[in-house]
Amino acid sequence: MHRRRTLPNRQTITGFTLIEILVVIVIISISVGLVVVNFSSGGAPKKAEEEIVRLQQLLRMAHQQSVIRAEEYGVRFYKTGYRFMKYDELSKQWADIANDRLLRSRIIAEPLEIDLYIEQLSVDIPQSTDDDPEPPEDTQLSDANINTQTTPLNTVDSKQIKPQIFLLSSAELTPAFELRIRIPGSEIEEQLLGLPQGEYTREANEE
Repeated sequence: MHRRRTLPNRQTITGFTLIEILVVIVIISISVGLVVVNFSSGGAPKKAEEEIVRLQQLLRMAHQQSVIRAEEYGVRFYKTGYRFMKYDELSKQWADIANDRLLRSRIIAEPLEIDLYIEQLSVDIPQSTDDDPEPPEDTQLSDANINTQTTPLNTVDSKQIKPQIFLLSSAELTPAFELRIRIPGSEIEEQLLGLPQGEYTREANEE
């Protein structure tokens, strides 16, 4: 005679658990890791395409991480690379994202260069991190001097190093931008568009 085994009642679970969110982050990290590889010997056009695809994937991952962690992220571009930054609520400053292998500062392959456009106007970006201004000795601001609820992040402190592009925890992007990775003096060029709703596309008509 067989006995029926009674299974415990299962409660309906709504929303995402912490483990599910971590699994998603791991999957995204692995996907980006497959893109973030050493260049093959495909020549300059191939290098430009690989750089723009890598940046597109990293921007998507960084923005998703910003939303999940409810933190404000940003990107500072240079002619020869870029760096991901995070806004520190305690110090009221922007700083590099620490202990993140994928969102580390990067230098693009030579002889490629980056051009940044905001509202169809060319942005004068530094050549490299060596051209960033030296931060003042005391850049920490008190809560009495600034209210981040009413003050835009890009005007927190005119003396500190800040991103040009902000990946907001609301899933929005500001300002919308166009970025081109190219070889000066040639027709080799790849573009990436950052849209206000937080989308990153390589084609202007891509949905």
